[in-house]
Amino acid sequence: MPRYYIKPIFWNTNDYTKPSGAKAVSGYPKEHGYGHEEWNNAPNMLFTERGIRFRAFHTESLGNAPVEDYDGQIFLFMTASHDGIQQLVGVAGKATCLISDSRRSEREQLVKRLNIDQHWQDAWELEKVRDLHGENIKKFKNSWEQDLNWIPNWKSPEDYFFWPQIPVTIDPIKITGKKRLLNMFGSYTEIDSRAAIRLMASVPMSLRTDEWSYIQQDIDASFEDSNADIEDIKEASSVALTTKQALIDARIGQGKFRQSLLENWQNICAVTRCDQPQVLRASHIKPWSVCSNSERLNSRNGLLLVANLDALFDRGLISFRSNGEMMVSKTISSFTRDLLRLPKNLIRPPTSEEDAFLDYHRNHVFVEE
Repeated sequence: MPRYYIKPIFWNTNDYTKPSGAKAVSGYPKEHGYGHEEWNNAPNMLFTERGIRFRAFHTESLGNAPVEDYDGQIFLFMTASHDGIQQLVGVAGKATCLISDSRRSEREQLVKRLNIDQHWQDAWELEKVRDLHGENIKKFKNSWEQDLNWIPNWKSPEDYFFWPQIPVTIDPIKITGKKRLLNMFGSYTEIDSRAAIRLMASVPMSLRTDEWSYIQQDIDASFEDSNADIEDIKEASSVALTTKQALIDARIGQGKFRQSLLENWQNICAVTRCDQPQVLRASHIKPWSVCSNSERLNSRNGLLLVANLDALFDRGLISFRSNGEMMVSKTISSFTRDLLRLPKNLIRPPTSEEDAFLDYHRNHVFVEE
């Protein structure tokens, strides 16, 4: 199963093709005047392996995250904090981590193959770098060569490496529910596929490329995290057996949770009035991953929707106002709106309890543009 991480990297104003001299307040960039990630988008960081084009790139370590067990299954969302904002600067899909000591030889081979040593001149041309090394080029090059193998410590297929032409300012509350994303280079945040989808949706249509589409399709294909959630429920020692079964049923949209939703919505889709039970999904309003167990079992935290609307709702591409009016994300094309005949309102206004959950969805899940 894929793993999704948000990883802070050092800010750069040269499209990450060479160091730009941005202000650093901590870590390696503060000590040396540049960061190893400042070549992440450099043209020469591409190579071919077993007939597949890859890009080598850099981040700091992900600590105790089990990255070594997930070669080719990691999706890394690289963010940079500067001037009071936080931006998505790149996404590496199907990535493999080369950080461990056991893969040092692989990194060293990439250094030679990609002629990474030549980039010392990019760093040395910065006044800040020269000042920090006392204008002593020998001292600088000793430091440079010592850390050189650390630059290519990740690889990702070129088709799954998305670097938008313009960094995308993001709203952390809509992604993680918190006011700010972590910004220390040594930190990271693991997220679920829903948050990954919201991050991808934050990219304006004008910046989306083929690489964006390939990554989006892969995340969509693995969107259902129910199996992992069910395993977590089974292993929870503090939860009674009867509650465990109810939670499992609720997670897969079955059992009492589904039955109560059918009663709440008179056995029809809450929007289209479709009454074919095989295509009706019992969908949580407030995402499962941020719910308490009681919220997960509460049928007022649910909508009965046909499959296509369920998919749009889960991904934050539609939501509903307190009066039942549908909100449609601007990221949905006019063609798709016409095809699905959007917007369509709820068949009745939500109850006060349903609207409390919808309020969370409107503010933390819905992707307006």
